[in-house]
Amino acid sequence: MPVFEVFGKRTDQDPFVQVGSIRAPDAEMALMLARETHFRHKEGVAYAVRQRHQDRFHVGGYPGEVLGGLSDRSYRRQEGYAGVGAKLKRVAREVGRRGLVIDQRRPGVVRRMASASAARREAGRDRTGA
Repeated sequence: MPVFEVFGKRTDQDPFVQVGSIRAPDAEMALMLARETHFRHKEGVAYAVRQRHQDRFHVGGYPGEVLGGLSDRSYRRQEGYAGVGAKLKRVAREVGRRGLVIDQRRPGVVRRMASASAARREAGRDRTGA
């Protein structure tokens, strides 16, 4: 099965740069696999494939605004959480303005392994000698 090199553009002004390679039986399948494997999280605005040791580029047909899907999945990536601290501060101010008070912290996560280890230490049965 032939190897196709995958190229992508981050912005419209950027040149195509190689971002990976895939194996596919033909250029049409290579374009589909390139889109699904290399650009599913909106990593670029355009993509293309070229069979290794050949000169012809096959440019993908999807425009940049729909490349990577139509739904917002930013919560799956780190930049999706930018501004969360500021939002929490705004909510706290609004809650305070309405006269409501948050008087306790959110309960923490109970970790069973940590509590079991602490119980063994208290009972003097910790095998580590600590």
